[in-house]
Amino acid sequence: MDFVGTGIDLWRRCLGEDSLLQPLWDSLRSNYRDYLRSPLFPVILTVSSYFVLCIPFLICDIMGERWSRVQQFKIQPCRRPTAAMLLHCAGVTMYNHVFLVLPASVAQWVWRPPLDLPEAAPSLFDLLGGVLANLLLFDFQYFIWHFLHHRVRWLYVTFHAIHHNYSSPFALATQCLGGWELLTVGFWTTLNPVILRCHLLTTWTFMVFHVYVSIEDHCGYDFPWSTSRLIPFGIYGGPNKHDVHHQKPNTNFAPHFSHWDKIFGTHGDFSFSPPLK
Repeated sequence: MDFVGTGIDLWRRCLGEDSLLQPLWDSLRSNYRDYLRSPLFPVILTVSSYFVLCIPFLICDIMGERWSRVQQFKIQPCRRPTAAMLLHCAGVTMYNHVFLVLPASVAQWVWRPPLDLPEAAPSLFDLLGGVLANLLLFDFQYFIWHFLHHRVRWLYVTFHAIHHNYSSPFALATQCLGGWELLTVGFWTTLNPVILRCHLLTTWTFMVFHVYVSIEDHCGYDFPWSTSRLIPFGIYGGPNKHDVHHQKPNTNFAPHFSHWDKIFGTHGDFSFSPPLK
């Protein structure tokens, strides 16, 4: 009976009667309150998450064929990023963050007052549902944005073409973007949790997870633990589908899920291309 009672209690907490996340939230509020309340915190969180989460995939790229067990999961095994490619993407990313993200962050810090931290944590159910809702909303927004920037030549040449310098993507190419694209992605990522009225813990979880799946989409590897393999029925696109987009730019416009591309007839499957000369 104690085992059954414990299971019922955990289920109730997950549904929101009492939050399993409350101890974590209380610890964060008591120990890091001033940092969490700063408008700069979400920016620092996402930027630091990006560079940290890129490291494992970057190591895989640098090690190359010396890690044969890893390279068996390479989607395009004949195409590996060179040192020049990695340095170019790192340079573009740093430029955008220093001259665009940093000034925008400072302006936000000056303009916005510190946030109030609610006393109650979200339920686990609310947190997971909020992350999913944010991903779905962003997926819809970026599908439209992405589709237009491929269909309108001026938009493509002016803003989006830099991201398609490489037909075989890799982790550091994730944010090898024009400044306009980086700002719009950041705008939606920041605004959507406000629209959906998410708890701050849900918002931050979404931001970090969104950074991870974006890197994973571009990593160039289809590991057994890839998100697309964990979600059944081909609902989620993942690195295979995004590789197709970089080879066939008129396919797979949605950043994560596959339903919009299937609805509008832009869904594409993976096929290997001949190696670069």
